[in-house]
Parts: sequence; structure tokens; C-alpha cells
Amino acid sequence: MKLLLISGHGAGASGATAEHNGIAYREADLTREVTAWLAAEMEKYCETDIYPIDRDAFQDANSGRLAVDFSEYDYILEIHFNAIMESYSDGETKGTELYVINSKRIGSMELAIVKNIVNCGFRNRGVKINPFLVIRTAERAGTPAALLEVCFIDDPDDMAVYNAQFGNIVYGIRDALVPGLNLGPAEGGEIAMPKFNDVRPDAWYSSAVDYVADKGLMDGVGNNRFDPNGAVTRAQLATVVARLHEALTKTN
Repeated sequence: MKLLLISGHGAGASGATAEHNGIAYREADLTREVTAWLAAEMEKYCETDIYPIDRDAFQDANSGRLAVDFSEYDYILEIHFNAIMESYSDGETKGTELYVINSKRIGSMELAIVKNIVNCGFRNRGVKINPFLVIRTAERAGTPAALLEVCFIDDPDDMAVYNAQFGNIVYGIRDALVPGLNLGPAEGGEIAMPKFNDVRPDAWYSSAVDYVADKGLMDGVGNNRFDPNGAVTRAQLATVVARLHEALTKTN
């Protein structure tokens, strides 16, 4: 069994953008975040690839020059985030939806993907039919495919749920794919939330991030994010040094 995950908007394209509570979001960053974590989970069950992020699957499909051979895969899932230009909070999420090319592709797995994400707190927009280019190209190659719109990037209520429930969203997708692709039973049960959504457990620095966060030496940047590639100001460095000195003083 081979699974291909596609992060919507590659090759430097941003996709939809929004800003909530002073934090800027780009669809391309969020889709890569989801596919990276989902791939790490699915690799436990089957061979899983991520479409090269330096390529844009839509442009490649449009030009007929795909970076990989879609026919080599058993299922393809393309990840996106929706946008309807909503910039205010009304207390209701806009929701999750998934697209397939025709009604024959609406199966229990596709319904379960949406249901599991909806259980995290999103409105259920259902499984719909739309022959988007990438999934249509996959189907023409003989590989069933779906396009998932996780939630609305420009809706504050959606993004609040996404940030709070990121781990459960990813594991919800996994728990639909694993039995749906006959890879084993669904995991089920409560999932421990990651400390920071942008620090993968298998990252070389993950244990260090957990340590400094647990010891109170460094904080995240908000919304369950650590921003591991962000620059450190002298003020931030001074704060870390001061906290470290205080911690060492208390132990002596």
C-alpha cells in the first residue's frame, strides 16, 4: 500500500492568507504542517510520500509534468484550507469539507475523515463532488483521490479550534485512513496534544524544546506554536539567561 499526501500550494505559493490575534497564517504553511504530521503517523502503517513542496501539484497537473507518477499510489489525499473572506468572529465555525470527483467515490473512509475532524469542534460541510484538477488527474491515472478542506483559514473561530485541536485533527484523519485503506483497526481513544503544533516529535530539537518549555526557560509565541525557525532577539535571549540563572540559583 502506498499513500501520497499533497500539501496544497507548493513552489512558494502562499494560498489563502489571514491574520488573527496578531499572528499571520498562510495556507501553504498549514497544509505542510498537516501533511508532515500525518505522514509521520501513516508511515507506521504503510509507505507514505509527500508531494515535493518545491513543486506545485496544481501547476504540474495543468502542465502534464507531475513530479511523481500518480499511478504508483493506492490513494492520494490533497490537503487545503478554505477561505470565504470572513474576518470576524461570530462564535460559529465555518467548517470542514472533503471533495471527490463523483458520487462513486463517496465511501465510508471519506465520510469518516470529515466526521472525525468535525468531532474536534467544526461544522460538518459534508463530502461533496467537484472534479478538481489534481484529484481528477489522479483518478485518470487509476488512483482514487480526495481533496480535504480542513477548515477556514480566514475565520477566527475555525482557527481557534484548529490551534487547540491540531493533534486530534491529524489523528482523526489517520483513524479514518487506517481502517479505510485496510491497514488495520482505527486507533481510537483520546490523543495527547503536542506541546507545540509546529514542533514534530521526531524533530532533532524536539526534546530540547520540551525541556526548556517544561522548565519555564522559554515560552512559545502563542496559539500552541514555538516558531523553531524564528529569530531570537537580544531581549528574548536575556530573558532565557535570566530564567536559567534563577533556576540554577534555586537549586544551589
